Amino acid sequence: MDTTGTPSVFGRSFRVQDGDLPLVGGDFATVAGRENFLQGLRIMIDTPFASDIFNNRYGFDLLTCLSAPQPPAIVKELIRLNIVRSLSTDDRLRQIKEIAFDDEARFFELNPESDPDDHARSRQLSREWQAFVVMDTVEEPASLVVSGIGA
Repeated sequence: MDTTGTPSVFGRSFRVQDGDLPLVGGDFATVAGRENFLQGLRIMIDTPFASDIFNNRYGFDLLTCLSAPQPPAIVKELIRLNIVRSLSTDDRLRQIKEIAFDDEARFFELNPESDPDDHARSRQLSREWQAFVVMDTVEEPASLVVSGIGA
């Protein structure tokens, strides 16, 4: 249900915060609507592909992207393709319109609260990548920042 009490196609679930289920007033915190949808997509990207014994098509296949020596541009395209493959399994998603990585100017156009200098420093110190995903859903447009380590 959304704030008006109307059920949402995006559903309702427990809130996941830093891998834990936080408590609010002695009970598990919940998340609903669009926030639930985006949380579910983040969890999918954080889950290694085929590691769910009940759904071996669930998750994000970063290992395949990194398993062979490839130039960075090819690795980035493999990550982009795997983001599309993973997120597209969610029936609430109609279309992925754009994916921009944090080493591209478009990332900061789509995500103006991000600081390009901070991202440049982070890329020098770690192998973490971030991508901004713009999508159409069954209810409304949405966007999501996904990240990983290893590119």
